[in-house]
Amino acid sequence: MTPRRRRFVDEYLIDLDGKHAAIRAGYRRGGATLRAYRLLRTPEVADAIAAAMAERSQRTGITPERVLEELARIAFVDWRKLAAWGPGGVSVTDASELSPAETAAVARVSTDDGWENRVAIATHDKRLALDTLARILGLPVDPPKPVSRA
Repeated sequence: MTPRRRRFVDEYLIDLDGKHAAIRAGYRRGGATLRAYRLLRTPEVADAIAAAMAERSQRTGITPERVLEELARIAFVDWRKLAAWGPGGVSVTDASELSPAETAAVARVSTDDGWENRVAIATHDKRLALDTLARILGLPVDPPKPVSRA
């Protein structure tokens, strides 16, 4: 492999952006998109990228299955496990009572000093997680429909 192709592989592995990897590797800016397209289809470049990504996955323990599992935790969180609400008010579930799957879905917990006992819980974007899972699994993804406020 030529040194410039090796550099392209290294740069591509940073952000998986072919156009910018080609530019950083020293290819002309004007033809960078086409150059990246061609390089990514060159067997020696594709093999080097695949090998480096497999090694990275092994080293970090980040596998496709683990990513799917984390997305599923976010997509399928049951709010009734995080808090209870009704006419008598709202109570938040103690964190020690939550499963790892439930805590993985929580993006932020905060309190407001201006309100007595006010706690805000925010989860990661459930719709985004569902859409991402659907795309990965080859399911159709419909754009969100506007909410009518009549």
